[in-house]
This record gives sequence, C-alpha cells and structure tokens, in this order.
Amino acid sequence: MRYIGNKTKLVPFLLQTLEELGLQGGVACDPFAGTASVGRALKSAGWRVHCGDLMAASYAYQVARVELDRTPGYSGTVLGSAGSRRSNSYSAVLRVLEGLPREPGFVAEHYTPHGVDGQKHGRMYFTAENGAAIDTVRERISAWSLSGAIDRREEQLLIATLIQAADRVANTTGVYASFVKSWQPNATRPLRLRPIRPTVPPTLSAVGSSAYRGGAEGLLRAIGTVDLLYLDPPYNERQYPGYYHLPELLAQGWRPPPELRGKTGLIPDDDLRSDWCRRGRCEEALRSVLDVADAGHVLLSYNDEGLLPEEKIESALRESGDPDSYRVFTRGYRRYRSDSDGPNRRYSGNAVRERVYYVRGK
Repeated sequence: MRYIGNKTKLVPFLLQTLEELGLQGGVACDPFAGTASVGRALKSAGWRVHCGDLMAASYAYQVARVELDRTPGYSGTVLGSAGSRRSNSYSAVLRVLEGLPREPGFVAEHYTPHGVDGQKHGRMYFTAENGAAIDTVRERISAWSLSGAIDRREEQLLIATLIQAADRVANTTGVYASFVKSWQPNATRPLRLRPIRPTVPPTLSAVGSSAYRGGAEGLLRAIGTVDLLYLDPPYNERQYPGYYHLPELLAQGWRPPPELRGKTGLIPDDDLRSDWCRRGRCEEALRSVLDVADAGHVLLSYNDEGLLPEEKIESALRESGDPDSYRVFTRGYRRYRSDSDGPNRRYSGNAVRERVYYVRGK
C-alpha cells in the first residue's frame, strides 16, 4: 500500500543504524507503525516487537505482518465444507471470498459514480464492479466475525488483505484525498485478493510480538520496559485520516453507517487526529511520549522538512536520556510525490533527507 512516510525503502538504513549502535535483538516498541514495514523488519531481525497506531487500517497490517507468527487456519464453516481447521486454508478462504455473488452496498453507493438504487454521489474511487466486490468481501468478513467463525487475528488478516487489494484498484494517485476524474488502467482491473505472509520469528526471542490500536502513551504504559523505542511519528500537517479515509473505512466497517462529509466522502475522524501534525503541539507530543517511555534506547526517525526543528528534537532527547550518547544518522532518499507540480503546488525538490536521532535511556 502506498503510504505517506512509509519506511520500506529506508529499512536497510535503519537496520544498519542499529548495527552501528550495537543493538541486536530484545524487546522493541514501534508506536507509530503505519503499514508495519519497520515492525516486520525488526521482527525478522530477531526483535520481539510491540507496535501500535491510532488507525484501524494500521492495526490490521500490524496483526497481519507483525503479531501473527504463521498463517492461521480457517474453519470448515468458513470454507463451506465440514472438517477441522487446516493450516494452509488462508488461500482457500480468499478464493471463497473472490467467488461470492457480488452485492453492491455502502462502498458501491458512496464511492463509485453509479451509486446504488438511484443514489449517486459521483465519486470515482472505484468502478461499480470493484465497489460491489469490496462490499461483498467486507460484509462476509464481518458476518464471519460476528458469528464466531473467525477470531480476531483471522479477521484482521482478511481485512488487511482486502485493504491491500482495494488499494491496487483505487482510482487515485497514491492517497485518498481526491480521486482521478478519468479511469486509470489499474482502476479498471478486477479486485484480486493476494495473500499477505506473516513474519515468521527467526528466534524464540522474537515470539510474542503484538499489535495495538491507540495512542503511543497508552501502548507504552501497557507494555512497560523495552530495550528499544522506535518513533516514526507524522512529520507534517497532513492528518492521516483525511488522506486514508477509505482504507480506514474498510478497516472499521460501516455498522452503523458513518455520516460522510465533503466531496470525497470523509468519515468521522476526531479521535484519529494527531498533535504531531499541529505545529504548536508537536514538541509537546514528543516530550509526552518520552516522559512515559521506559526504554534502554530511543530512535526517532524524522524528515528534514518536518514541523519540529532539529534543535527542539535534540533538546528533548538529551533531557530524556543520557545527553552524552546523543547522535544523528542521516540518509537521503527520493521524495514521495502523489502528483506533479502544478498551479496550486510546487515541490521544493526531489531529494529529502531522513534523520534518525538516537539517545540512550537514563
């Protein structure tokens, strides 16, 4: 999934930084998990990872990519046949979901141009066919969950699979703040559910990773002492709920149906807005997290165009940890661009620098 701030391309740099610092395994906390790319990399490197995020879509990815140690089995009831649970049935469940008769619902009504039963909103996020397919799959997942046919982890794995599939056929330029006014080639392809493979723990120390939906402070209080706290918070004023309201809708479901607003059909998001995206509150947000944390080592990944000035970051980290251990690691990369320069937006350049700030805990 295309995601602002995604660290997939920077994972080698982060792992190299840990190696340079001599940090090899233990308990890690990633409270701004996003699509869980860093959490997955840490788990693969032998860390037990406790990750979290405010977004329900992130929670689904956390379960799928970090919490699960293996692909779960699904019941014969879900597969439409009698029998015991089978460890290799995830792909079979996806085939069942893809083969269901299409029943247009909430997504088809509000996020496709054709609407449902004469109700047309004109939004071109999905074709009518894909909107109906998304509705059908999500409703069946909800029905299975409500009936007890699938458990929490099995449900979240299927939700993450659907979110990823929907993103591949979304008629956007990478984020959901707007839709394209003509159909892109990817949007006209049929919805296909492709398996997400959970991260198998390489060592016993990596067993027991977990997912959490909520604020960073709540996660840190819940898990207590950790060896590594990795912070990758939002760095600019773009609130994630507005840019990813459709993945969030698919994660939350629509029971009861949310009250949508605006041309793009935004969902209610007051509880998802972050102080890290507010210029006057982001420093306080950093200090609040550091006050709660009980970590042997702290890494903060932050863009050089972020709201927080470097001197504010340095001050907060030095005050919270061993000031003599403070270090900064830097790596350049190509900017993520969801669109091109135009009359209403001009990017300052293609190159951006990611800084990873480090301090050892007191």
